[in-house]
This record gives sequence, C-alpha cells and structure tokens, in this order.
Amino acid sequence: MSSKRDYYEVLGLNKNATIDEIKKSYRSLAKKYHPDINKSADAEEKFKEINEAYEVLSDSDKRARYDQFGHSGLDPNAGGFGSGNPFEGFAAGFGGVDLGDIFSSFFGGSHERANARAFNNKPRKGQTIQSKLKITFIESVLGKTIEQKLTKYEICPHCQGSGAEDKNSEITCDQCQGRGQVNIHRRTPFGVVNSLSICNKCEGLGKIIKHKCSTCKGQRYVSKNVMTKIKIPAGIKNGQEIVVQGFGGPGVNGGPSGDLLIYILIEPHKYYVREQNNIHVDFLVSFIDIMNSAKVEVPTPYGNEFINLSNDIVSGDILTLKGKGFNIVGTKKYGDLKLHVRIYVPKLSKKEREKVAEILSDVKDHEAKDWIKKVNDNK
Repeated sequence: MSSKRDYYEVLGLNKNATIDEIKKSYRSLAKKYHPDINKSADAEEKFKEINEAYEVLSDSDKRARYDQFGHSGLDPNAGGFGSGNPFEGFAAGFGGVDLGDIFSSFFGGSHERANARAFNNKPRKGQTIQSKLKITFIESVLGKTIEQKLTKYEICPHCQGSGAEDKNSEITCDQCQGRGQVNIHRRTPFGVVNSLSICNKCEGLGKIIKHKCSTCKGQRYVSKNVMTKIKIPAGIKNGQEIVVQGFGGPGVNGGPSGDLLIYILIEPHKYYVREQNNIHVDFLVSFIDIMNSAKVEVPTPYGNEFINLSNDIVSGDILTLKGKGFNIVGTKKYGDLKLHVRIYVPKLSKKEREKVAEILSDVKDHEAKDWIKKVNDNK
C-alpha cells in the first residue's frame, strides 16, 4: 500500500473538484510553500508534493487512472489496486485513458513493447486487473449481487484490430521488409558480431500505418462501459477471490481481454465471530427465563429464532442452533450458530426485589459454601 498522501487531500480539494479549482488551489499552495519564500524545514518536501499532486490531477488521463486505482494506477509495476474506496477500481473503469499508456505499463516502454511484439506476434490475453471489494459480515453470510458499470475492451469494429483507417493505410515496412527485425553488424576485438535488433521504423510490427483508424486512433481496441452483475456467494471467506472474465486490460495482437480479479475484504461484526463455518455469539439470558424454562428469542444472521430454555443451564454453556452458520460454498451444507450463555440479573424495582426475595426465602442454596470448602480443602 502506498504511503503517499491522497492527492486531493494535498491540494485541499474533494474528488469532484473542477480543473479551475485545482489550478487555483495549486497556485495558492505553491506560492505558500515555495522554498524561495518559505524557509521552514519541510517547505521543499511539501512543494514537491504539491507539484506532484497537480501534475496528476490537472491531466485528465492521469486523473482518471488515479481516481480508479489510486497511486498504484500511476505505477507501471503495480497490479491495478485502487485505494480509499470500498469498491476500489470499479467506479471509473479506464475511461479517458490512452491505451498507449496502458500498453506502456504492461511492457515497460515503447522499445520493450516493440520487442515483445516482434518476438511474439501471436494474439495474447490482456492483463489481469486487480481490485478490492469490502462487504459486511452479514453480506458474507447471506451472499450478495452487485450491479456495477465496468469497462470492457473489444477489438475495434472499424479497423478489425489493424489500427489503420483502411487497407491502403497499412503498408509493409521497407526497412525490415515486414520481419520486424533487422540485422546489426558490430565490429568487436573478436571479429564481426551479427545480432538481431528491433526495427526502429515500425517498432517491430513489420507494418507502418500511414493513417490511423479514426475510431480507435490506432490503438486497435475500443472500450465501453457495461452494467455487470457480480455475484458474491454466501459463505465467502475474507481474502477469497472472485474472477470476472473479460473485464481486465485490452488484449494484445487481437487477443481476448484480460480478467478482473476481485479480492473480498469482510468487515468484522460487533457481535458475531466466524470460526470455520460456524458463527459464535454471546447470548444474554435472564436467570428468571432459565428458572421458568422460558421460550426466548435469539438473534441470527438469518433473522430471529425462538428456542426453549432448560432450567439447568449455567453461565458458560454453549447452545447450538443447527444450520444457522455459514454456507459451505459449493454445497447445500451449513455450519452452526454457537450461543455462549451469559446469565444476567435484570434490574428490578424495590417492590419486585421484595417479591423475588419472598419467593426465594425458602430455597436452600449450598453451592457457594460447597465451592468455598473445596477451595480451602485444596490448600
């Protein structure tokens, strides 16, 4: 996780800030922390931070990636995680991002990209994009279906993935004769060494596009936002993954799009605790209900249930409600709900206390005295 501050926070803005508000805030802060004006020890670092934030937020493409993936969206070595949003990486898709930048992040730059294409011109599946999704404990018990707009990449329908406006706009490279590579002869102390190198004229593609496709701007792929249902199965565990096929990065050389990999993060519950497929919870029981073997109401993630108490229950006992735990994913089996009994004395009025004392006046209770004797005998 990046240790950098949120760029909007750096500039004192919210995520809906307009470009004019971004510029105004930047000018004010840059003037305030300019090292030539501000002589405080941290002025230079703050000035650099302000400039970095402005460089990203003032650029529509970079801002779109940052809004979707956070700081890691600007790191070519990162896997695509967002930050600060409970449904990270889903809000904006790749909207407005230049596919050339995406290819660059996949292959490390134009030379590396050309190298990859020259030596492997076969269609390849696009990059897997990673994201995180926070859900509640109850949602992990019951399951959930989320409808979300996701960005999907497809081969450009106009140029059919060639990147050229028409057939006449794509010609064979005259420098490498379509091979994508050229022979380089180097004289060394050991003689002439021949080696293959990427053709710098066509960048290893073997073809040169004179007029780029007007639809995809020569990128070969186009994107569209698709409303997609994402099913989170009941019983899913913290850290498990959900794969949404075809909603990752664009394919390469006509290959299919990559996948979206969602890591599930489950927020802890105030009362329920998961243990394997069972759920544990403290169960408050009045001693009066126990004495009367009463029928009492019990909370469960599936709704309240009623159970009959027995008058021999003691504090610390564990009562089990079968099948009220987690679903075992892929089966029709369920774990149990474990009720840890905690007996309490209800608050009584003076009149009620007197009535209870009268009822219990004839009860002979030797439990405490017997316990003290056992402790003392064990010295």
